[in-house]
This record gives sequence, C-alpha cells and structure tokens, in this order.
Amino acid sequence: MLGLISSVNGMIDRLIGADDLAAPVRNRLLRQQLRSVGQATPALLAGSLVVSVSFLALTWGTARFAPLLACLLALNLIYGTATVMARRSSAPTTLGFPVGAVVKAMGFAIVLGALWGATLNILPVGDSALVRSAATIGVGGLMCISMMAMVNYPQAFIAFTVPLLVGAFWSVVGLHSTADLWVQGPLLAGFSILMMVIAFRHARSFIDHRASEAQVQEKRQIIGLLLREFEQSTSDWIWGFDESGRINRISGGFTAATGVNEEALLGADFVYFLACITPPDDPLMAQVEFDVADRQTFQDVELRVTAGGHECWWNLTGKPAFDDNGAYLGYIGTGSDVSERKSAERRITKLAHHDPMTGLLNRTKFTELLNQAVARLERYGAPFSVLYLDLDQFKSVNDTRGHMTGDKLLIQVAKRVLRSVRDTDVVARLGGDEFAIILPNDAMAENVAIVATRLLEDVKKPYDIDGEFVSIGVSIGIALAPMNGTRPDEILRHADLALYRAKADGRSVFRFFESQMDSEARERRLLEVELRDAVKNDELVLHYQPLVSAVDAQPTGFEALVRWNHPIRGLVQPAEFIPIAEQTNLIVDIGDWTILQACMAAATWPDHLTVAVNLSAKHFRQSDIALVVKKALAVSGIAPARLEIEITEGLLMENLDEVTDKLAEIRALGVTIAMDDFGTGYSSLSYLLKFPFDKIKIDRSFVEASSTDPVARDILKAIASLGKTLKLKITAEGVETKEQAEFLSGIACHQLQGFYFARPLDAVELPLYLLTTVPTRARLVKAEAEAVLTRAAG
Repeated sequence: MLGLISSVNGMIDRLIGADDLAAPVRNRLLRQQLRSVGQATPALLAGSLVVSVSFLALTWGTARFAPLLACLLALNLIYGTATVMARRSSAPTTLGFPVGAVVKAMGFAIVLGALWGATLNILPVGDSALVRSAATIGVGGLMCISMMAMVNYPQAFIAFTVPLLVGAFWSVVGLHSTADLWVQGPLLAGFSILMMVIAFRHARSFIDHRASEAQVQEKRQIIGLLLREFEQSTSDWIWGFDESGRINRISGGFTAATGVNEEALLGADFVYFLACITPPDDPLMAQVEFDVADRQTFQDVELRVTAGGHECWWNLTGKPAFDDNGAYLGYIGTGSDVSERKSAERRITKLAHHDPMTGLLNRTKFTELLNQAVARLERYGAPFSVLYLDLDQFKSVNDTRGHMTGDKLLIQVAKRVLRSVRDTDVVARLGGDEFAIILPNDAMAENVAIVATRLLEDVKKPYDIDGEFVSIGVSIGIALAPMNGTRPDEILRHADLALYRAKADGRSVFRFFESQMDSEARERRLLEVELRDAVKNDELVLHYQPLVSAVDAQPTGFEALVRWNHPIRGLVQPAEFIPIAEQTNLIVDIGDWTILQACMAAATWPDHLTVAVNLSAKHFRQSDIALVVKKALAVSGIAPARLEIEITEGLLMENLDEVTDKLAEIRALGVTIAMDDFGTGYSSLSYLLKFPFDKIKIDRSFVEASSTDPVARDILKAIASLGKTLKLKITAEGVETKEQAEFLSGIACHQLQGFYFARPLDAVELPLYLLTTVPTRARLVKAEAEAVLTRAAG
C-alpha cells in the first residue's frame, strides 16, 4: 500500500513540478497541502450532510432507505472524524516526510469516494426522474466541493474522484438505458477530466508560489542572521543618518572603531564627524561631502583617519535611502577597518622596490631611477655615471660553501658598497651577484675612477662568514652620460660592455666604456649568429695533431682539434669561437659532434693509434657525456681504450663529487681519462687524490720555459717523477725544438706533442702523414724490441 501511495505521489509530483524541489522544501510544501485539505473538511462535512438529508428524504419509506442510511452514516462519521482530527492538529509537526498524514489523507479520500459510489448505486435512480436529478446534482456538487477542498493536493482529489466516478458509471449502466449512458457518461467523464486539469494547474501554481515564498523566507532568515552577525562584528560595521545628516544608526563595530560611545555618536553630524578625524584638505573626504550633498552613492572610499588616538584606514560605502514616494530619508552604509591591509600594501610596495635579501633597490626600481636620471639629463643637462659591478669568484664560494654562505656574503658586500658611495648615490642589486650604481650629477672620469678604485679595495678585503674568512673581488664597467649614451638602455648596455672588457682583462679591475667595445660587441653578435649557422651547415672540421712516443718519435695517437671553416673568413681558430659557443650553449652540440667525428676518424687508422678529445667544462656539465661517449664508441666500432678524454682542472673546482661520478662512469667504459694543462691550477696534486687519472698533460708554459729556466726544468723532472710513482702516463705539449724534445725524453716522459713533430693535420694531410710516418706491423714489432733492449742496457 505504501509503495503504491509513494508511486502515485511521485508521478503526480512530476506533473505539478514538485519533484525537483529540495527534500526539506518539498516536505514543508506537502505539509501545507495537507493542512489546506484539513482546513476544508468542515465544508466537506456540511456538503455531505446536505446531500445525505436529500437522499434520505427521497428514499423515505422505501426498501432502499435502510442500506442507504447505513452507508450515509458511515460517510458522515468519516467526515466528522477527519474534521476533528484536522481541528486537533492543523499540520504534522515533524520535519521529515509526513508519511502518516499522507496515508490518512489518501485512505480517507479513497474510502469516501468508494462509499459515495456505493451510495449512488443504492439510490433507486431508475424509479424516478426526481431521484436521478438529485443523484446527478449530488454527484456534481460533491465533485465540485471536493475539488475546491482538495485542489492543493490533487492526489487526494484523484483518490476521491476515481471510485466516485466508477460508482456513478455503474449506476448509469444499471439504468439499462442506452440514451442515458451515451449522454450522462460523456458528461461525467468530460467534467471529471476538466476538474482534474484545473486541480493540477492550481496545484502547480500553489507549488510554485509556496516554493518561492519558502526560498524568499529562507533568504530573509540568512540575511537577517548575517546582518545580526555583521552588526555585532568589530571589524565591519553599519552606519546611517537621517535626512538632516544626524547619525541615527550605528553598530557596535562603529563605536569600537571610533573610540566614542554610542550616546555621544547618536545625533551627531556624520559628515562633520568624518571631517574632524580625517586630514585637512583630504580630496577623498571632499568627494564624500560632495556625494552626500548631491545624494549620490559612494563606494569603497578609503579614508585615513585618527580614531582612538591611532592612525588607521577606513573603507566606507554609503547609499541614499528614499521612501515609496521618493522622499529622501538619509543615508545607510557600511564601513570596515582596513589598516592591516594598508600596512601590508606598504610592505608589498617596499618589497616591490627593494631586494629582500640585501635591502638594496631592485632592478625594477633601478630602471625607474635610471629613466629619471635620463629625464633630468634631457631637461636640465645634468650628467651622471653608471657603474655595473659583477663579483669575481662568487660562484665558486656559492657552490663550494653553500647558498647560505653565498647569501651572507652578498649582504656584507651590499653594506660595503653602500659605505663606499655617497648617500645621494643610487645602489641596486640587479640579481645574482650583479650590482649597479648611479652617480647623479657626476660624469667626471677622474671622480668616477676614485669611486671605482675605492669599491675594488673595499670589496676585495676578506669577509668573516661564520668564523671562516672568504675573499672575492669585483669587476666594474663604467658608462658616462651623455658621453656614452643618452638612452637608458644604451647607457646600461655600454656599462655592461665595459664590464665585459674588465673581465676579459683579468677581472678585479674597472674599465670605462670605449667606442670600439661597441663594434667588438657587434662583431661577437655577428659571429654568434654565423656560428649557429655553421653548426647546422657542417662548417666545423677537425684537425689532428700527432702525439709521438718520447722514445722513437713514432706517432702513438692524435689529439682532435676543432676548427671553423668559415666561407668568408677562412679557417677560424677555436680561441675565437669557443668562448662564444660556451656563452650560447652551442658548446654542447659542438662537443658532442667532436667526440663522434674523432671516433669515426680513428676507426680508419691503424688499431694502435689513439684519439684524444679535450672537453669544455660547460660541455661536460650540460651534456650526458657518458651516453655521448658510449654512442660514439658504438657507432665507430673502435676499442674504448683508443679514446682519451681530456679535462682541465677548472672542471674539478665546482661540484667535484658530481664531476668525479661522471668521470668514473666514462672510465668504466674503458676510456682513458687525462688531466690537461697540469701544473697551472691551484691544487692539481689534490685532484690526483680525488680521481685516479690515467694520464697527465704538462702545460706548454713549462715546456717553453725549460729552454732557458732551470727552475722550469726541475719542475718538469718532478712532474715526471710523480707520474712514475703514481703510474701515470706523462705527455708534454708545446714541444717546438729538438732540445726540448731530447730533455723531455731524457726525464722519462711517455708522449710528446708540438710543432717540432707536426702541426695539426687536416683531412687531406692526415692520410699522407699516416703513410709516411706510421710503420708497418713488422717494423713496429722490431722497433719495440729495440726499445726494450735499449732500456735494459741502460
């Protein structure tokens, strides 16, 4: 039964638009529907009594009277019971779905409809036209009264009407009159359907109206709750004043914000009160006064006020109020204390203009001040100078001692720079270890040189960082305005070019911008563009310089040296383009290509000849060097032992652990690892402990000095002895004379390299060299045997 009622309810809810309502709203409306049915039960009882009396009077003294009386008594008893129940409880009080009330309402409607249908069949409608008329009027009246009573709950109306119509049709059929059936049947059906349609339309309107009312009421409750909370808040408040400008409404938050009690505020002139606590001639306060006088809305006006003895900021919004006739009633508005936000905005503004670590101006603010200096130059002819600073050896400190030490060092450098200039000078940190200074109204080279010299001296003094002393330097580029430019970007670029020259000249010096620096920079940029094209167009070539045995001067291998075969410039040496390649990251592509081409070339040589490739530090760090070597060996097919990888000490000075891991990975492939330019670094001997090199190459500066300097010869002997002790192969490069070759051979160097034996050979010269200098296998075996006998005799 409950399932049937639930199904019928769901179907009718869809017809009247109640199925998509939220459950709480639907239950509330259902209780209202049931209440409206309950409120109509007295009218139903009265109508039932009228019809009952009429039917009993018509059947008085007949055989139908007794059963009719019993049926009508049952009907009116049910009507009376429903009326009493409705008076006791006008609606269910539970918040959930009123299942019991729905079952009762539907049950009463079905039973009443069935009893009225039975009553119509008890009436002797076939005996008298009067009885038939009374029955017809009674049925119509009952349906009309029931529709009006149950119109808000069509489920009950249908439950009542269906059994009533069945009884009425059955009564008509019992007349055995076809004419009556074809006339009364359609009329009953038509009017019944029409009343159901009207009931459904009314129910839909009822649902829509009551649902809207429920939603509005809910919103009012929420608004009221929020308004009460708002009025009790101390950070947000409500204010209002009447048509004369006198304050007539304030919340607790307003009194707390002003520091004035409510009694003193009520009746005070609102605009005059604000004028007293805001600064004189405040344009925003003047705007508020104008808006109030003109009865205009003002919104989010932020006023600086002095309230409670403290300076703070208020955000005010106000709107004029009018009655239904358009008469002005005053203003009502809201306010809030936004002092914390204003304070945060100030801090943000400071952070936007200053470097958070050093406290110096940042790049954005420096650019703004540089533009202002240029504007003064254009308007008043006021010259100025720009110094571009870059710290020397800072990266090494940052990498070896950690970023925290680097940050502390930058803070101390910033303090020293500030002490070295005047208070009127502009000092900024542009990022990383780069600083910039503007010297306003000073473009005299002599004065600027004094400042730059002072900076060099101050910055290079040792720094105490957590008990450890650190030493760095600074390189400075200087541009003078208007001599070196009249546009901000031009001046800063010229200072940067001068800084580039200072670094190229050995660092820890200052250089003024000179006109040729600009042309050199353009030349470098042009070379950079051409170098990118050279890599794409295969303009790079390898030359090979022989490495010969110190015993018999026979070639044991070659060092691959990259050259740029420029279509216009001709053969460009690596010293000209490798630095550019490192700056633009083209060095990775060039380095990977060199390793592969060197291995491919070695694959065409006799098997005992090796090939050595010198790696750039930047190439080594940025490329997956082990994978590159592995690929080159696989493609060329040469034995790993025939490839030598040469690195410089500079590579080992940064991220030592990472570098040694990569070297170990390469060495595990069977490739030889050599340290190039040995003896020229800071602590080459310590690096021999960090990684077991297979070979060291003595720098050419020692070999060149050995011809005239006995100290250089002693150093060479010590290196050779070190190599023998550590079982390292020793190669000396830069050999240009016979005397140098004989000396190096005599101190037991293993390999020699230099112009004395051969210059680097191109792809045409190399095959001829191999044919004329590399012995056949038989000659090689004989030479090796003779060398063994010679050493044994010695």
